[in-house]
Amino acid sequence: MDGVRLHAKTPTNRRHRRAVTIDVIDANGNYRNIGTAVSDANGYFSLQWKPDIEGKYTVIATFTGSESYWPSRSEASFAVDPAAPTASPYPEITVPNNDIYIIGMGIAIIIVIAIVAAVLLIAIKKRP
Repeated sequence: MDGVRLHAKTPTNRRHRRAVTIDVIDANGNYRNIGTAVSDANGYFSLQWKPDIEGKYTVIATFTGSESYWPSRSEASFAVDPAAPTASPYPEITVPNNDIYIIGMGIAIIIVIAIVAAVLLIAIKKRP
C-alpha cells in the first residue's frame, strides 16, 4: 500500500486558511483521527496517509466552521486491496529430474553383476 491522497474543497476565503480534521472508520469498525489538513486559498485541502490494514475505509472530513462559514462535514469511501506479492530476490533454481538416470544405472549394475556371476560359475565348472 503506497498511500492514499484525500482531496476536497472547503469554503473559499482568500485571507484565511482553514483547518479540516480528517478521520477514518477502518475495515474493523475502528474510528480514528488520521490528521488535520489546511485548506489553500481556493478552499481545497489534501492529506496523504498510508492505510495499515486491508478492507473498506470511510473517510470523514470535518470543517468546524468560522466567523464567515457554517461548519460542514463530508464522507467518502474507498477500499484497500491486498498488496501484490513481491518477487523473491533469489532466483528460483529447478533441480533436474535424475530418476531415469538412477534407475538406468541400477539396472546396468545388476546386469554387470549377473554377467560377472555367470562368468565365474562357468569358470568354476570348467575346473577339474
